[in-house]
Amino acid sequence: MMCEKCGMNPAAVTLTQVINGNKTVKKLCAACAQENNIYKDLNMDLGFSSLFSSFFNEGERLNTEEKCPLCNMTKGEFLKTGKPGCANCYEAFSSSMMPLLKKIHSTNTHTGKVLGTSGNVSENKIDILKAQLKEAIEKEEYEKAARLRDEIKEMEGRL
Repeated sequence: MMCEKCGMNPAAVTLTQVINGNKTVKKLCAACAQENNIYKDLNMDLGFSSLFSSFFNEGERLNTEEKCPLCNMTKGEFLKTGKPGCANCYEAFSSSMMPLLKKIHSTNTHTGKVLGTSGNVSENKIDILKAQLKEAIEKEEYEKAARLRDEIKEMEGRL
């Protein structure tokens, strides 16, 4: 949905006002919301950089001059943009990024995509099927084991 004020940018804020029982809803882009002092009225900054940097603890925010040795991006620039300057930034800022990833994703290790409507195959799903296959063989459920074996081979072929 586009901003109802300027009509040029995507709406990022939904402003709902109830005055004397009359409810009005406006969809505004970030720039128009800023112009109307909506963020100030709410006493908050809803920009990406403040949202991103809020995941870091206070001590890490103070040490923002730490630099990536390859691209010279500072931790402060990383906090502001939320994007690393190069692949080496992941290593340079790993002490800050790993706890951040854990806060955001509940883990700091990649677990793959879950098999779903998009047809993507995850190694986790294959591991689960292999465990089920082993169990089926132990229980001498050979028809089930054969189905599981075929399903595993098909999934491994898609990887």
